[in-house]
Amino acid sequence: MKGPIAASVPWLMLALGAGLGLACAPDSVAPGYYGVTGDAGSDDASELDDASTMSADAAAFSGGTPTSPACNMNGRWLVAQRVLAEALGQTQASHNWFYYEVTQNADQLVVTKGLHCGYEVVAVSALGANVSSQACWPDFLQYDSDTGRAGTMEVTSSGCEINFEKRYTVRGATVAYYEDPSTTLPKASQKATSFTPGWISWCGASNPGITLVVTGPASGDLYCVQRDWNQYSGSVAANATTFEVPVTWDSDQDSLGYSGSSVITEQDVPDSDPSQHYVWFAKLDPTQATGTDAEICASVRSLVSMLTPDALK
Repeated sequence: MKGPIAASVPWLMLALGAGLGLACAPDSVAPGYYGVTGDAGSDDASELDDASTMSADAAAFSGGTPTSPACNMNGRWLVAQRVLAEALGQTQASHNWFYYEVTQNADQLVVTKGLHCGYEVVAVSALGANVSSQACWPDFLQYDSDTGRAGTMEVTSSGCEINFEKRYTVRGATVAYYEDPSTTLPKASQKATSFTPGWISWCGASNPGITLVVTGPASGDLYCVQRDWNQYSGSVAANATTFEVPVTWDSDQDSLGYSGSSVITEQDVPDSDPSQHYVWFAKLDPTQATGTDAEICASVRSLVSMLTPDALK
């Protein structure tokens, strides 16, 4: 993802998803051609679950048998990714939120349930921009999944070593077709049909692709398709239930139109400092993040500030 989407001149806009989604050179579509998106409403922290709403799945989760109990990823995890992108001297952070149920046998990991719970982009430098994808969160949950993602958790002399495979995420287009990184993302003229892949209207709007709401020195709505990837790999202390590991990522995005300032279509790149890209894992207890998938994700978003506050920097 070049994970976040970015815009700049002299500020940067970043819109990122699982990986990130970065802004792209616009197609020849006039401003406002596809209209304006509506407000998605706000997330309610009151959706945090307690023991009385604990789901049977959460209570019953057991997992497999790890090589060592000191390096054990079996369980339900809040996953909060933070990456940084820059353009024309301005920087923005992308925060991506996930829910993982992980089963481990020996050193082998598999995500048996992986939900994409949304992302936001926040300005880091003074002239940066903020990007909201909130209207699109139900579509991320429906169409994007990390279920089946593989990894390893190995015992080392100093503790443990975790690795999750490179994983692609597509937003606002025919997911199965564009997950292949060798395919070119669709242009504004390539709307998906029953027979051909292309862009699809997400986010409860009639705009092409996903609709991102940009605010800051320049503002407007950006209509894009995104494809980003991320990979997690790093050292973990023995018996850790909350930990941080580095992230590598990149992103591809195609602008399908916009309303407002054309500046929001500018492109960004990952920050050159690898220490600015990381992901936090926090093990959930059986009373946390339960219920329907939508309820799980609402709880995950609410819990980030409490369980992994550094992921919101």
